[in-house]
Amino acid sequence: MKVLQDDTLAYRFEYPAATASGRPLPLVFSRKPERYSSAAPLTADARQRIVCELADLLDAVTVSVTVGPPAGMLKGRAPEAWSARQVAEQVLIDRSTQRTTTGQRVSLNSVEAAAAETRDDGTTYFLYEHVSQGSPTLRTLQLETYRHALAVTAVRPGLDGSPFLYTLNMSCPQEIWEDVRPAFERSVASFRLLPTTNAYVAPDKDPWRFF
Repeated sequence: MKVLQDDTLAYRFEYPAATASGRPLPLVFSRKPERYSSAAPLTADARQRIVCELADLLDAVTVSVTVGPPAGMLKGRAPEAWSARQVAEQVLIDRSTQRTTTGQRVSLNSVEAAAAETRDDGTTYFLYEHVSQGSPTLRTLQLETYRHALAVTAVRPGLDGSPFLYTLNMSCPQEIWEDVRPAFERSVASFRLLPTTNAYVAPDKDPWRFF
C-alpha cells in the first residue's frame, strides 16, 4: 500500500500498489490533488468535482476523490438523519450524466451493500459497494462488461457551515474484483478527513477560482 495525503482539502488514505495475488498495480496520477475550485466537474452542473484521481490503464483500475455539496434526498436534511444507502444512492446519482425523458438524473449503478460507522476521529463514514455497466478495456474486449467498486463518503462543513461530501471511490473490472477487493477494503478503511491546517482551502472558498 502507498499513502496519499492532501493538506489543501485535508484528507488521507492508502491505495494499493499490488493485488492480493501479488500482481503490481502501477497506479499513476491522472489528476493530481487540487483545490475544489480548479477541479474538473463530473457533470455539467459542476457540483461534484474530481479533486484527485489515480489510474492503472492496463487493468482499468481507478481511484478517485470527489467533493461536492449534498443534493436530492440529502439536501436540506441534517447529516445525522442520512442513512448509508441514501448517501450511496445520491452520490452515485450525482455522478451520473444519464437522464430520464423528464430531465431527471438517474444512476446506472446498483448499490450492493451500504453501512455507516463512526471511526476513531469521531467522524461518521458511509461505506458502500456498487456495480455498474462498464466499457471494453485493454484486457477485456467484450462489449458487455461490468465494474465493481467500493466507496466511502464523509461529511465536512464549509465556511458557512453547509455540508460537503468527500468521497473516495475505487473501481475495477468485474474480472479482477476478487484479486483487488482486499486492498480496496483496506483503502476505504484508511480514509480519513484530517484536522485542517493553514494549507487548508475550504470547498466554498472562492468556488470559481481556477488557479
